[in-house]
Amino acid sequence: MTHISAYRLPPTTRRASTAAKCVVVLVFGLTCLNGCRRSESPSVDRPSTENEQTPAEDRQPTDDGQQIVADGVLKDMAAAYKKASTYSDNGTVRLMAEGAMGRIDQSADFSLTFERPNKMHMDVYGATVVCDGKELYARVEDLPDQVLVRDAPKEFTMESIYRDRILATTLIQGFAGASPQWMLLTADDPMKILLHGVESASLGEPGKIGDRDYYCVNIVRKDGTAVFWVDRESHVLRRIELPTDELRRMLARGGEVKEVLLVADFVDARLDAKIDAGKFLVEVPSDANRVKFFVPPHPAQLLGKKAPEFRFTDLDGNSVTVESLAGKVAVLDFWAGWCSPCRKSLPMLSKIAEQFKDNQQIAFLAVSVDQPETKNQVLLDTLDELGVKLPIVRDTDRHTNTLFHATGIPTMFILDANGVVQDFHVGGDPDLADVLPEKLEKLLAGEDIYQEPLALYNKELEDYERALEASETKTSETETSKPDTPEGTVVEEHRIPQAKVAPRTEPETFKLSQLWTCSELKSPGNILVVTQPDGSVRLVVVVGWKSIAQLGLDGKLIAVHRLEIDKMEVVSNLRTVVDAEGKRYFAAVASAQQRFHLLDADFNVVFSFPADGLKHPHQGIADVELGDLAGDGKLQAYVGYWGVIGVQAVSLEGKRVWSNRSISNVVKMAVGGPDAQGQRLLFCTNNSGSLAKIDAEGDRRSEVTVDGRTLHWIVAADLTGDGQLEWCGMAAPKFGDNIAVGLNLKGEELWHYTLPGGIQPKPVEQIVFGRLAPVADDQWLLPGPDGSIHVIAADGKLLDRFNYGAVIGGLAVAEHDGRTLLIVSSPSGLEGWRVE
Repeated sequence: MTHISAYRLPPTTRRASTAAKCVVVLVFGLTCLNGCRRSESPSVDRPSTENEQTPAEDRQPTDDGQQIVADGVLKDMAAAYKKASTYSDNGTVRLMAEGAMGRIDQSADFSLTFERPNKMHMDVYGATVVCDGKELYARVEDLPDQVLVRDAPKEFTMESIYRDRILATTLIQGFAGASPQWMLLTADDPMKILLHGVESASLGEPGKIGDRDYYCVNIVRKDGTAVFWVDRESHVLRRIELPTDELRRMLARGGEVKEVLLVADFVDARLDAKIDAGKFLVEVPSDANRVKFFVPPHPAQLLGKKAPEFRFTDLDGNSVTVESLAGKVAVLDFWAGWCSPCRKSLPMLSKIAEQFKDNQQIAFLAVSVDQPETKNQVLLDTLDELGVKLPIVRDTDRHTNTLFHATGIPTMFILDANGVVQDFHVGGDPDLADVLPEKLEKLLAGEDIYQEPLALYNKELEDYERALEASETKTSETETSKPDTPEGTVVEEHRIPQAKVAPRTEPETFKLSQLWTCSELKSPGNILVVTQPDGSVRLVVVVGWKSIAQLGLDGKLIAVHRLEIDKMEVVSNLRTVVDAEGKRYFAAVASAQQRFHLLDADFNVVFSFPADGLKHPHQGIADVELGDLAGDGKLQAYVGYWGVIGVQAVSLEGKRVWSNRSISNVVKMAVGGPDAQGQRLLFCTNNSGSLAKIDAEGDRRSEVTVDGRTLHWIVAADLTGDGQLEWCGMAAPKFGDNIAVGLNLKGEELWHYTLPGGIQPKPVEQIVFGRLAPVADDQWLLPGPDGSIHVIAADGKLLDRFNYGAVIGGLAVAEHDGRTLLIVSSPSGLEGWRVE
């Protein structure tokens, strides 16, 4: 269908896709990406900076003598957007810098047109979202052939455009964060979001853009200042000056930096202006693939199709293409000399190639993805060292990623004699010697084998689609149950569920007697109980996002260690492990951070990973676990990421050992028990709601699926002392639900327990364990978002439940003088309670 004023979704180029975070992260991107200082630029008309640090209580008189405060300006702005029926701008965000590195001038779309209740047109970074009131359309640059099409919501809320994980991350992850216009127009309480974590808001000197006068509001947080330019008459947000301290520091590594400026300009921003109806019309290209959710590139998408037009080069400089392999079954094994799993899989493949050495209808190729500057002789020496006799070809054009969608190595593709992709495998395969020859014999006989792996991939997509449909159904049910509201009132489809702290109560099966309070610690968080080399026990506590405190079990403060990390980085959770030589290490991490930090026993930073995480931002780390999957005494850190990066193993020297990108949104992981050979598996929550099993080589073995449950948290512990692990997960059928689920590795649900609803106010560990109730075995201890503590036996029986009477920031159990000690982090400090 063609419209005279129709907007045609534009052709695009690829960009890495990522996954959505919660609404709080959206705001963090807006006001915390930052650390702002006003800087002069001839391209920006800005006010004087003499009174930039005006105290929050200072006021400015208006022309009619009234007194204006920053908080009032922000409230008037929020109210104006809240009641507006339409909004439009031609927004852009621009980064400018000049110095020894030369001149940088980058800009991106940052515009929004909006009409209540459900029409909008947004161009932000690499995404376009348009809704005509009937259907919502979206496109992102990294997936140019796909157009997301969904029914329009009855009315927009802030979450409406963030439900697809790839679209959400594209809208969030740009260098200026998420769209503040969208938040102001659709959030249930924009002031609460805007001022989350703000230390002060003060008025700077008034500013002028063109002939319009503006208030300049300095919003100060721990990590910097943002300056909001608010029109004195219309209360529209015209500009945000974003902090540049971190950018300046990073750019300074290349030499002197003279100027850095990061500004979001909402040009022609207007409230309640008439909108051209054509702005909301869409013409979808006829060759576009309409989808219900964005699907990232995957090797399985090549199955049953002619192989892409790759071009490799053999060691004599000859080209190897799909055409040159015509008439032969081809096994392409992508590898590199630095890849540890490749060094184990290549000898297996070489032995299989030896079995078929007399068959001229099969070609085995070791496709090297080593850097182009790597000498051919180095590659030959590597295979000779491994005893591998395979012809080497080189992928210097990086077709491994761009054409074959392989996100890690080793990766194997099998092509039939017609060049059709028949199978693939990501990672090493311990059963390769058994399964590959059988597959090759079938292909030689003219059979197809792609149907089974393609069916498995399609099932994953179907499972994900069902999960989305279930979520949308719950949303629809919520909407239909809403009471009637006055015209123009914005009703949130999904509110961020806030739990009210319940009044304190006492446990029924045991008694708590307070032994001590350490009020010296401000904002204590998660707690570890650590045994020292001399046998003494200490408490290790995260404090204030950047420090770690040590205390004795008597509550006396031993030391506070300020972590040597970047000023933009924080930590909230700790993991610990002891190596074969008795050395203790800690991993310090916080969700959505760019790096985790490995610490030694004295809390010195051994390394931060990924080392270039601040320079090359990614979707964010979700979890880190420490362990030894191989059982060879070599400890590793296992890093789970938000988005599509998946899981990585990192040596204690800070080197990446392997990567598995077959799963996404790895929010929580747990290391399983040892098998007969002493090896273990890593169990990872992921986007499908199952527990993916990853082995010591980084290969995905299988998964544990609990029928009807989408797990986002998992913990394993030997509660009964029999050497076998019990498993406890957390599921959330809808946003704000908290259901603990006991399970086994067969995927059977053994029990479940529903906790109070709401979102945890602090990043507390959701499942810990210890012995509180007077029974023989340890128990699961579950902190509720309302300040409650739930004591659950290994069989799922509720042993006790009581309200602590405060927000819980951390929870731990220890033995002290022959008695159980409960340690709790709360706003009052760290508190120790004797359990009787």
